[in-house]
Amino acid sequence: MKRISVVTLGCKVNQYDTAAVLNMLPDSKYKKVPFPEEADVYVIDTCTVTHRADAEARHYISRAKRINPNGVVIVTGCYAQVSSDELKQVEGVDYVVGNSDKFSSIVKIIREGEAQSEPKIFVSDIFKEKKRKFESPEINYFPERTRAYLKVQDGCNYRCTFCIIPYARGVSRSLSIDEVLRRMETLSISGYREVVLTGVHIASYGRDIGISLLELLRKIESEKIVKRVRLTSLDPADTSDELIYFVADSETICPQFHVALQSGDGEVLKRMRRRYKPKQFLHCTGFIRKIIPDAAIGTDVMVGFPGETDEEFQNSFNLLKESAVTYFHVFSYSKRKNTPAATMPNQIHPRVIKERSRILRELGHEKKNGFYRSFIGRTFPVLVEKNEKGTTPNYISVRIENGGFRIGDEVQVKIRDVMEEEAIGVPSPS
Repeated sequence: MKRISVVTLGCKVNQYDTAAVLNMLPDSKYKKVPFPEEADVYVIDTCTVTHRADAEARHYISRAKRINPNGVVIVTGCYAQVSSDELKQVEGVDYVVGNSDKFSSIVKIIREGEAQSEPKIFVSDIFKEKKRKFESPEINYFPERTRAYLKVQDGCNYRCTFCIIPYARGVSRSLSIDEVLRRMETLSISGYREVVLTGVHIASYGRDIGISLLELLRKIESEKIVKRVRLTSLDPADTSDELIYFVADSETICPQFHVALQSGDGEVLKRMRRRYKPKQFLHCTGFIRKIIPDAAIGTDVMVGFPGETDEEFQNSFNLLKESAVTYFHVFSYSKRKNTPAATMPNQIHPRVIKERSRILRELGHEKKNGFYRSFIGRTFPVLVEKNEKGTTPNYISVRIENGGFRIGDEVQVKIRDVMEEEAIGVPSPS
């Protein structure tokens, strides 16, 4: 029986893709083993959002070959799609498979591939006409996961000046509503009670096939196939009042919004080529808080974009502090080849980026703990995951005391305290 070990780097879309590959391998012929156990084949599904993500991929390549020098190393994902020539020079790589060929080639390579003296490349033009259609296998199970991801959209039609992902994922394309519902039904039958809808730019869902994200959500709500459905990242430009009202009334869509910011300064947003202004972000997040008082509101913020002055950084800090956001992810700007930002003047020194990141992360810690503490004494349904931990509909991570519950159980839990960005709760009688 051939042993397969998979490493997934980056976003939920990659996590879905990796799980899709594993689902295509029959258990009777393949044994999935966790990294860093010895395996016959290593699949490394890469991210390329930052130079650190590229370096992480190279680390796993090197480590896999050290674990089993005779093992076959397959590198796929976004780094493989946009930098196949670079990966070709990395010692230990046997196959480079881009996103354009991921599902058509990897299983065959796993089945038949051998270690190579020189890497074989399977990367084609992701913008070809055939790639304008949504392509992603169905998934029945997610290894070691309580919640399931369902990829409903891929690619992006926008060109932010710092972002290389459109070149790695192609144009925006969507899965039909009927197919989304069918796949959701499959996941429900497999026992999943929560499904996360994911995509590269999920707000673009349906535009290529004449529908909208809101239409999809209305259909999901009417069908009520699973207990909970979550959305991934949206832009302020796409998060309409109508969508917020819909989520407020929904029994299925979780009251959690992740609304991307990137910068709280208008001039920086212009240089980034984002489609909104700071005031739109404030309106969007403020309206969510008004209509859904208990909602979790997350965001992404980038530090050190070329030309970011102390004043522009301070504008980001002030906006985040004053806004209704409850948590945020801080990213350091990273040059990406062939993007306009890579050649912009006034690149920020890494030391300055590191200090600004520290400041924002401290603020994020305060915001998240404050949000969690506002619910002390309240009771929420918690979906149990592992190690007596679970998540509320509004995305509060809870450790349950006096538990003994099974993974997948939904338990009424009263929050009694908060410690280190984790709520502590006790089961409460229904």
